[in-house]
Amino acid sequence: MNKIIVNTLRPLQRLSPLPSQIPIIRTVLVMILLGNAFSVQSAEIIAVNYPPMMIENGSMLGFSIEIIREAERRVGAQSNVTFLPFQRAVKTVQNRPERIHPALYRNAKREDKYTWIVKYMSVNDVFLTLKQPVNNLDEARKLDRIGVEAGTAMDIYLTSQGFENIERAERAEINARKLERGRIDAWALTDILAKWAWKSTTGSKKLVVGKPVKSQDVYFVGGKDFPVDLAVKYRNAVNDMISENLVDKIISKYE
Repeated sequence: MNKIIVNTLRPLQRLSPLPSQIPIIRTVLVMILLGNAFSVQSAEIIAVNYPPMMIENGSMLGFSIEIIREAERRVGAQSNVTFLPFQRAVKTVQNRPERIHPALYRNAKREDKYTWIVKYMSVNDVFLTLKQPVNNLDEARKLDRIGVEAGTAMDIYLTSQGFENIERAERAEINARKLERGRIDAWALTDILAKWAWKSTTGSKKLVVGKPVKSQDVYFVGGKDFPVDLAVKYRNAVNDMISENLVDKIISKYE
């Protein structure tokens, strides 16, 4: 006797959300859409151990990194910080898109190599000694040995002015020790950087700071192909911080 098989399977039906689930689904979709709308492209921060602007190891980040971190918080970005030697750092920023350096001085030699995103401070370049102050270029030319950091704005400036009595070092701390030990007659650097390096490296003798020989503007910079829209976001955030006096407050912690 043949068995009769009856198909008791019901046709597949489209699953529909319960009425109570609809508001939840709508909320999730809105959050996804908003997240996409407000997500901000980030740029890797290429820094140099140049206290007090940028500090690689320590309890403080350096005021330039603090400022850029706050700017990123405001635009919704979050970038990694990579520390490199100065020459390698600036070449990395020049040659790769979406890299940003948080503290570069603007000058004619560098002008066409970067996107100058935003200026946030000016600094004074000075000659530092242990005896008589050196207040101008003419007095500096009479010295036997002036210490500078290789490739920095002060190195570029003094070289352009025809100085031949320059001794180059890789780091500010090296020149601080050389000045303390009498191996150079003067040290040419930005005042705020020199004071920090002197205090943290030696500090055993009184540092004599000459009158400013020039001032320089400090910028966040990207390479020539840095994304325009990202540059605008950083610029607007930093300008707001300047208006709120927040940039000055951050810098004052390091003076």
